[in-house]
Amino acid sequence: MKTTTWFPLLVSLTATGALAQTVTEVIIPRYGVSGSTTALRAPSAVRLTLEGLQPNATYRYYVSGDTNSPPGNGAGNYFGINNAANNAGYIQGYTTQKGLGGSLLANDEFATANRYSEFTTDASGSYTGWFALVPTGNQRFSVGNEVQVGVIVNDGAGGTSIANLLYTTSTLLMLGPGTGVGVNQGTFLVGDSLGAPGETMVVIYDNVAGAGRPIWACWVESDGIDGVPGSLWDTNVTAGRWGAYVPNDLENGIRRVEYWDIGSGSLLGVATDDDGIWTPINEPQFLTANGDTRYNGGTTTLIGIIAPIPEPSTLTLLLAGGLGLAWLRRR
Repeated sequence: MKTTTWFPLLVSLTATGALAQTVTEVIIPRYGVSGSTTALRAPSAVRLTLEGLQPNATYRYYVSGDTNSPPGNGAGNYFGINNAANNAGYIQGYTTQKGLGGSLLANDEFATANRYSEFTTDASGSYTGWFALVPTGNQRFSVGNEVQVGVIVNDGAGGTSIANLLYTTSTLLMLGPGTGVGVNQGTFLVGDSLGAPGETMVVIYDNVAGAGRPIWACWVESDGIDGVPGSLWDTNVTAGRWGAYVPNDLENGIRRVEYWDIGSGSLLGVATDDDGIWTPINEPQFLTANGDTRYNGGTTTLIGIIAPIPEPSTLTLLLAGGLGLAWLRRR
């Protein structure tokens, strides 16, 4: 199995405390999708290291996106993701309203009232984890905009007001669904992992080696959260599958799919395809594209590919908590 060596990029800081807060981009994709149409919204996940915080402190936070310089409170919806699983798994819920003075996002809820999430730093005041932004119809997320991803935090001591705005320097380019090329339009892609457990993180690239920034990052369903009935995601991204938007001008298509365990932070497996044309999912809505991840179908003709997670090594199973699942090799 091919592994990837990460070279994290140390990026910007925005802080108002005695310590200098920094954000290191561990994994940040190149694209998101404008959420002007509710039924077409999709999460973009990033993995960040936050440093310079209070040691061993529990911070309230939520995720935002912004185009202003310097960025402010931002906008957008978000999913709360924990590093340790509980009865709700790793992904705790989704909220359309957020506030540090609200209630903790928990129990796989789809919330419409103020919610926040929590993370706890280590003895050095550092935290590494996944954060997921869902762009909305706010003008910041207009097609073609470059959006910074921010983690908005309190003081780490139970405060209910904003203490720091921790934003990435790299941005997500907002795509719009459509069949045009070269106008920031994208096609919806569904991948079938053939056995990866729900809430396994997925990172996809336009090259076999996994070089540069990925195209998209999300997770395998099911996350236990009821979404928008009839939405593109809920209709097509069923258990064992993941979703993404692929830009229509992506010449190579998708050639590498990585599966990551949230709890251990380990790379579980990689599926690759040398030409970006995968075995298609054998369902009517996917057959026109025929597994070709370069196909321009917007949201009317979807791409569906079979990208199974490879059989893991003994070490990987131990890191993943001995899941003991029937993992399948790519045929």
